[in-house]
Amino acid sequence: MKSYLLWLAKFITVIFIFIFLIPVLLATTISKISNKSSSSLLPSKHNVAVVELLGPIMDSKSIVQDLYTQVNDESVDGVILRIDSPGGAVAPSQEIYNAVKTLKSIKPIVVSMGSVAASGGLYSALAASKIFLQPGTQTGSIGVIVQIPNFHKLTEKYGVDFLTIKSGQLKDVGNPTRALTEQDRSFLQSTVDKIYQQFLHDVAEGRNLNIEEVKKYADGRLILGSEAVELGLADEIGDIYAAARAIYQIKGQPLAANETPKLTYSEDKFARFRKIFGTKLSLLNKVLGMEDTYQQQAEFFLY
Repeated sequence: MKSYLLWLAKFITVIFIFIFLIPVLLATTISKISNKSSSSLLPSKHNVAVVELLGPIMDSKSIVQDLYTQVNDESVDGVILRIDSPGGAVAPSQEIYNAVKTLKSIKPIVVSMGSVAASGGLYSALAASKIFLQPGTQTGSIGVIVQIPNFHKLTEKYGVDFLTIKSGQLKDVGNPTRALTEQDRSFLQSTVDKIYQQFLHDVAEGRNLNIEEVKKYADGRLILGSEAVELGLADEIGDIYAAARAIYQIKGQPLAANETPKLTYSEDKFARFRKIFGTKLSLLNKVLGMEDTYQQQAEFFLY
């Protein structure tokens, strides 16, 4: 009888554990997991479009078009212009700057800088609603440069003549088959100076800075991200998700601490490769002189 009661007690204990204790433990564990999940980052219904500006800036058509497309998309709350570029040609950089300046009044456009966003890369970012970067991001390089290959000494050495018929003294500025004249040099320098003044003006206007203060470091030097924030060239240290969250702060609709905006990238997976190889071919054509006129070789760059 005693052994039977002992067995019954054990049986009841086992039943109690399975019926009552285990469910309680499971419920507690699930509750902890649920609480842990709620404290971690959660996916969001909020959609932010990412427009990537990668590599040397030789053309702005696709970037500007993409900016307009995303701003006009009702499903997009704002745009991140992700820049990883050392700079490039003047006019395309200015066109991107002006597009951002125009469109940010419709929807926030926040810049996220990668490893480098210098010269034309910085120019493209200046009008953004906000600029984020990393402490080690290389930016700055505010300046203008023109470099013209010249091999007239080789043509003289080997007795090769290039006949040029032109309508004006400056029509063939940059002609690699003749020496650069003082008139050429003066013209090129004055053009560089004018573009530089445009750059300075847009840095000061876009970032709300004193132009005389900007001149102190606008000598072509690279500036690290940490210093760029101090100088006012950028707003905050932060990654692309910090930039995305800033869009909702600008809109007056800050996200919850555990909510991550959805980033939508272009569906064209090969765009960056086409841009890189297209740029290399374009530069090669210029070096080899495969352009319509010599004057096109005297191209001005923001590098």
